[in-house]
Amino acid sequence: HGLGYTTWAYEGLWAPERVAPGRPVRVRVTLRNTGRRAGREVVQVYLARPQDHERPVRWLAGFAAVTAGPGEQVEAVVEVPARAFQHWAGAWRTAEGEVSVLAGRSAADLPLETVITVSYS
Repeated sequence: HGLGYTTWAYEGLWAPERVAPGRPVRVRVTLRNTGRRAGREVVQVYLARPQDHERPVRWLAGFAAVTAGPGEQVEAVVEVPARAFQHWAGAWRTAEGEVSVLAGRSAADLPLETVITVSYS
């Protein structure tokens, strides 16, 4: 899945604590090229609602590519569209409550996690 010639350390994840339904979210992921060569990494962001058994365990919400030289720290900005928070229930709807935001290099490698609360208030 796009293996490169360097290694990466995922160091930080930031997302707003609260978001109103129908609004996109900007997620920031800080990572460092820990290898000896310059490289490119595609950062993937997933959403999950562990308490919701009618949805997948997690789903891809967005991604962004970054490049960095050896030892360099970079920030990936991933735009998560409002639609990523919705589910089909006769029409597209956004449920209120906590949503886990996970970030990493693939669905099998998500070292960073935070929580966003979706709320009308």
